[in-house]
Amino acid sequence: MTRRTGNVDILTEDVILIHPDDAATHFIEEGDMVCVESPRGKVDIKARLTDEVKPGVLSTTFHFPELTLNIITSSERDSEAMCPEYKIVAVNIRKSKGKYKEKV
Repeated sequence: MTRRTGNVDILTEDVILIHPDDAATHFIEEGDMVCVESPRGKVDIKARLTDEVKPGVLSTTFHFPELTLNIITSSERDSEAMCPEYKIVAVNIRKSKGKYKEKV
């Protein structure tokens, strides 16, 4: 749906928001590729360090389906709306091996 609006002019890729304290614990720097893994799967996504999220909490967008972020989420659904439980999933993170952050 994002691609049907002007939002792609603002957001051109999905990123994972990580609190700077958590990033330091995992040796992750701004722009590093991060492996996000749940029991259902794993994806590599670019890190954005920010205090907009609390320590211990990660946040991301789901705008670009080619990243396949939904593979790490639960298959649980709301019984009324049949909407997937996208927003809550326990994950492990680590700096991706063999991937380098883009030079700006």
